[in-house]
Amino acid sequence: MTASLRQWLTLFLLAAVWGSSFILIKRGLYAPDGSVLFSPLQVGALRISIAGLFLLPIALRKTKLLKFGKIRFFLLAGLCGNALPAFLFATAQSKIPSSLAGMLNATVPLFSLLMAYFVFRVKIKNGQWFGMFLGLAAAFGLLFLGESVRGKSFDPIYPALVLVATFLYAVNLNIVKHYLSDQSAVAITSVALMLVMPIGVVVLGFTDFTQKMETMPGAWGALGAIALLAILGTALALILFNRLVQETNTLFASSVTYLIPVVAVIWGLFDGETVSVLQVGCIAAMLVGVLLINRE
Repeated sequence: MTASLRQWLTLFLLAAVWGSSFILIKRGLYAPDGSVLFSPLQVGALRISIAGLFLLPIALRKTKLLKFGKIRFFLLAGLCGNALPAFLFATAQSKIPSSLAGMLNATVPLFSLLMAYFVFRVKIKNGQWFGMFLGLAAAFGLLFLGESVRGKSFDPIYPALVLVATFLYAVNLNIVKHYLSDQSAVAITSVALMLVMPIGVVVLGFTDFTQKMETMPGAWGALGAIALLAILGTALALILFNRLVQETNTLFASSVTYLIPVVAVIWGLFDGETVSVLQVGCIAAMLVGVLLINRE
């Protein structure tokens, strides 16, 4: 299968949106001066609550889909593709840079390939294996170069939370491809978010969210960043992503995560960071990896 121009454009659009999501998470957690705004639990809860509420009118018209024995797959898609990663990424980014989270997100295709091969017995060509590992190596090379320059170290538990989230993303896209491919992307996304939205609402209710909104400086700006993240980066982007999974395959769709670090570097440039020749080389290697994965 050869991807069409529209599918490639969708891939790059998703990379731009999701590559920007990490800075939006950071703006929900911290003010530009470094002061704490919302907690990781609040950021995660707000993200799935707002995204679910945004698509709720559509989801309510699709509830009949839950009567055909597929509710468990919609629920798994909501948990693995939305709810759990939302909390995991927010918790991780309370201790690690947003660029690091974006770079570690490039492990999704590897997990996806391993699941497709070992669980669903999908045949993988040698060139695709090489493309996977080339892209993954380039992503970690970009990570190593960035952190070696800054000279920072982090508790490994927080980067590990990102890896757990990327594994869940891989589970989700395989569920969509193999068990929900007969449903529209809008239906999958809206119903899955509707099922997990109560988790966000309940979690938020047990926090001091209301008090912070009334008294904390910068709270409305942080809420705006999270709302943008929820509507663009979760609700609308997931519709595009689920459609891409259905139209192509899990390898092509998950390769968006190789492009996300590119966006992270661009954000870094706007934020006054410098980019070395080696970092540009890593970005080029990621693009080569994407092309190898999707060769016929």
